Amino acid sequence: MHRYIHKVAKQKRLSDIEIKLLRRKNLIEGRKPNFHISTVVAGVTGEKAIYIKQRGFKDEHYKKMILEYLEKYGQASKQEIGDLILDILPSVLDEKKKQNKIRNIVYAMSKKDKTIENLGTHRFPRWLLSLSKNDKEK
Repeated sequence: MHRYIHKVAKQKRLSDIEIKLLRRKNLIEGRKPNFHISTVVAGVTGEKAIYIKQRGFKDEHYKKMILEYLEKYGQASKQEIGDLILDILPSVLDEKKKQNKIRNIVYAMSKKDKTIENLGTHRFPRWLLSLSKNDKEK
């Protein structure tokens, strides 16, 4: 069992049987192939900080940060949003996946939540708090 946990910690591939075994014993979390040690293992091994960095935060946490930024500064470019949350995204994600995550969060905020809107172009967005969000708060 110990050998499998090392494979997870070193981000090596796991077989389907290993995945099933480790999940059943609540020793790993995440989606294939991006597994990380579970909170139980992190607590026992003293790797709580590593666990949080690998797991990351819920999307709501990143959304709140973006909204707070927009409330303070009025608007944000794509680059500024990236600068805001890129370094706190899960460490198991590579650069391309981090960019996709940011894009998905911004898309959700603009199209689904309707909390922000783009007053720039598609290529050079300029994100602001949505007017409909401001109307709801009044």
